[in-house]
Amino acid sequence: MVVGIIGAGACGLAAATVLEQAKIKYIILERNNKPGSKILASGNGKCNIMNMENMSLNKELIAFLKANSCPTYFDLEGRVYPLSNSSKTILNVFLDNISKENLKTNELVTKIVKKDSCYIVNDYKFDKLILATGSSANIVLSKQSLCYDYLSSLNIRLTELKPSLVGFKVKEDVSILKNNRFKVEVSLYNDSKLIAKENGEIIFKTDGLSGICVMNLSYYYNHLKELKDPYLRININPSFSYNQLKSLKYAFPDNTYLYFKDKDIHNLILHIKDTYDIKDAQVICGGISKNDVNIDYSLKLDKNIYVGGELLDEDFPCGGFNLSHAFRSGFIIGENIKNEIYHRI
Repeated sequence: MVVGIIGAGACGLAAATVLEQAKIKYIILERNNKPGSKILASGNGKCNIMNMENMSLNKELIAFLKANSCPTYFDLEGRVYPLSNSSKTILNVFLDNISKENLKTNELVTKIVKKDSCYIVNDYKFDKLILATGSSANIVLSKQSLCYDYLSSLNIRLTELKPSLVGFKVKEDVSILKNNRFKVEVSLYNDSKLIAKENGEIIFKTDGLSGICVMNLSYYYNHLKELKDPYLRININPSFSYNQLKSLKYAFPDNTYLYFKDKDIHNLILHIKDTYDIKDAQVICGGISKNDVNIDYSLKLDKNIYVGGELLDEDFPCGGFNLSHAFRSGFIIGENIKNEIYHRI
């Protein structure tokens, strides 16, 4: 019995640690020359592992880090990080728990052939597969298809792919505000109905805006069934009264006060034109539908193929929810394969 793991990200590495401990043979095929690129990028290099809100769902990850003496802490927003403040710490603790000879880099998978009861992937033959290739989020356009093209050889369908946790393009001209940051309360409206509200810092671009609070609103935007004149209502510097900010010239950087001089800074309306592209997104809304996957993460069309992480049509707001979901699905897949094999024995 040999398990093939396609992708050395959070899901693939988590599954591999379980198989390693259970002494089940496996090989990881990673298309890049190094594993864990998105782990390294998480939390701006600090690695936002999970969130205090979903710690009860991440017992496997918590137990794994504790068993490996990897201390963590949480910030005021409930985001959990390694005490080292380095994403390399998290990647290394996973790599230290797998056999290095089982990790094959520069292995781009473009096709999988099922022959009898086995799967032929590149020059390897597997009895079971774990598909953990992640999503095309934050990947340049020319390489986005590498995450998905091989799925067609297995007759696996994808739902519509949309960028999530991403900034918004707006219809109004905000170019004068480019590169400037403001503390705000920002609300998303659709058909004049309040959808969600966030507090934090926004960053203006030439034709729109971004920032964690805006990215979180894009999550709710992408899950709207119908878009009807969506817009953002922004309260800039909400802790200051209008009178305190009356002298706009010295309340805002450079000449940006000229933009606000005839506007209500506590009630600025910007109409949404679109989100930014997939290459600018942190995650993807869309993927392999949960309706096509069993409760153990195996495919309904083939129970020897498991799917986890960002490849699934599941996305969450910022704050460690997406990365912890990838780790969690990997641990669960590994445990399910282990239990199935041991049950046979």
